[in-house]
Amino acid sequence: MNAEPGWYDAGVAGAQRWWDGTQWTDHQRAVPQQIQPQATQIQPQASQPQQHAVQPQQQYAAPVAQRAPMGWFPVVGTADVRWWDGSGWTPHRLRDGKPRPDAYATEPASTSVTLGIVFIVLAIVQLNNYRLSGQSFLALTPVLFSITGIIWLIGGIRVSQLKKLAAPSTAPVFDPVTRPLPGEAEGPDAGWFPVSGQVTRWWTGTRWSEYISQKVGVRPTHSGARAYRLSMALAWVFAGLGVLGMLIGFTLMATMPAWAGAVILVPSVIVVIVGAILLPVVYSRRYTMILPPKAPPLR
Repeated sequence: MNAEPGWYDAGVAGAQRWWDGTQWTDHQRAVPQQIQPQATQIQPQASQPQQHAVQPQQQYAAPVAQRAPMGWFPVVGTADVRWWDGSGWTPHRLRDGKPRPDAYATEPASTSVTLGIVFIVLAIVQLNNYRLSGQSFLALTPVLFSITGIIWLIGGIRVSQLKKLAAPSTAPVFDPVTRPLPGEAEGPDAGWFPVSGQVTRWWTGTRWSEYISQKVGVRPTHSGARAYRLSMALAWVFAGLGVLGMLIGFTLMATMPAWAGAVILVPSVIVVIVGAILLPVVYSRRYTMILPPKAPPLR
């Protein structure tokens, strides 16, 4: 019962089962040839895994040949240790002793690329409007839209590139800073519990872990607090710039031809709307980025 987390003989020929250090999990796999000797190590006694109120949204078929379980793995050919969600690499790396997301990386990649194109098109349209109105020196909105679009594009491209990396072929890395991992139990009520909409977070039985399960898979949230503060700050910046632009637009409409003020007023209204949408959305999803302050309602 004190065996280290790892793959052990599942009691079925050619299959191994994952022991999280406390109990058996649902994850199984075919025995890879390179680690067959591991099956002869200390083997904990198997027992039926507990059923919890909420299961992770992404299920992993078992046994599955040539597929590693979710965990932190070295990326072959690089110096990276990256989070593998059981089916693909994610934009989360273990750097300088801390789990951190890649800069600008967002998921899913298709949504990021689409948003990047939309913002760049908006920037071009707004820049053309400013040029036609002779107010190019006030073209703040096109610059803001361009920067936002470029960030979205970079994030989408980087996440897409992860699909080209080879799957894990070595043992996972069990760094204390990354634990407790999904599946690690410290009490009888361990399981996945909802924290925001369709998003669930792993509860070890005594504390929340830094891992959530959502449509794109299981993701670490170790840098979530910083991301939450940054997201809220950006939302307030959008709202503030939009309000400032509206004031400038109304002023120009009162002192110049109406169309000159409208060129600034219309995009400013859009920016205000974006900020007004982002603020409640980010706040409502705060527990997908930061640890909930209370334990889940256990059944």
